[in-house]
Amino acid sequence: MFLTAAVIASAGSPNVTNTSVNGSGCNIGVYYPAGVTGTVSNVEIFGANYYGVVNNGGNVQIKNSRIHDIGENPLNGDQHGVGIYFVFGAPNKGKIAGNLIWNYQKGGIVVNGTAHKSTVSITHNTVIGQGPVSYIAQNGIQVGYGALASVTNNMVSGNSYTGAGQTASGGIIVVGGSCYGGALTIGTKITGNQVIGNDIGIWLSNLDGVTCIPTLTPTNILTSNNISTNDAINNTTGTGTDGYQAGVADQGDGDKITNNSICGLGYTPVNTPPPYLYFIDVTATNNPTVSGNTSCLDGSSVSAAVSALKNTHVARHQRAAFIR
Repeated sequence: MFLTAAVIASAGSPNVTNTSVNGSGCNIGVYYPAGVTGTVSNVEIFGANYYGVVNNGGNVQIKNSRIHDIGENPLNGDQHGVGIYFVFGAPNKGKIAGNLIWNYQKGGIVVNGTAHKSTVSITHNTVIGQGPVSYIAQNGIQVGYGALASVTNNMVSGNSYTGAGQTASGGIIVVGGSCYGGALTIGTKITGNQVIGNDIGIWLSNLDGVTCIPTLTPTNILTSNNISTNDAINNTTGTGTDGYQAGVADQGDGDKITNNSICGLGYTPVNTPPPYLYFIDVTATNNPTVSGNTSCLDGSSVSAAVSALKNTHVARHQRAAFIR
């Protein structure tokens, strides 16, 4: 599919700074092709229906900018409309820092890559979803398919799905594996973030094979010192038939979930599900380390949830909500 862009960066003109980019009538606001190193700084970008900023194999810094109204008008269930998008399968590098992103259709920040070639820092961004909506499962920040990222000190809120379709929304997501048709995402660090009002606050999903089982290859993702809170129960079909929400959910091998603060009615397990609610869900993962996690209300210990549903309802719903 051929996409149009309001601004196309080049080696001769690599920077977009101190301006406004109206992407109305175009699919993309600002586009960076392979091999271009440049900066988007202090820019307002809006109006494009597919992406605000695209990095397709360049080395791009996107900082202190305001990216909004990316998607169809009105927003709908088509699986596009992403504020910042690093292209699947491209050796993307860069830094995404200090941006405000809101009123997106599918996702705020999506950083895909190529294993061992893509490194990205995502820090001090504010990403605001639509709140509970029934037409699309939005996600706040996604790292996937071989990208190596540090996700630090961001605020991500309001990604919540109330509709049909066996899916849920995530605040911060890491995704990879042959189940999804891409490389495993290994070694990403998620630290010091605040995730508020998302179906799944922090969501790690590296799945392999046609049956989509948690990978047996060590993924070694660190989730530490984050605050994940949700005061509502909005999701209805995360398990396929019932609601599913979790402060942290993990599918992988050797991931570390430590010293996080998790609270709210939306993550507090009920005695007789549904809905399926977890502070920390490790019912479908291998060899996790879970320690030092507490309630963000009173500092009491938060234990990982373990149930007889291992590798069933969680594995099913976690294949539905991501974007390549």
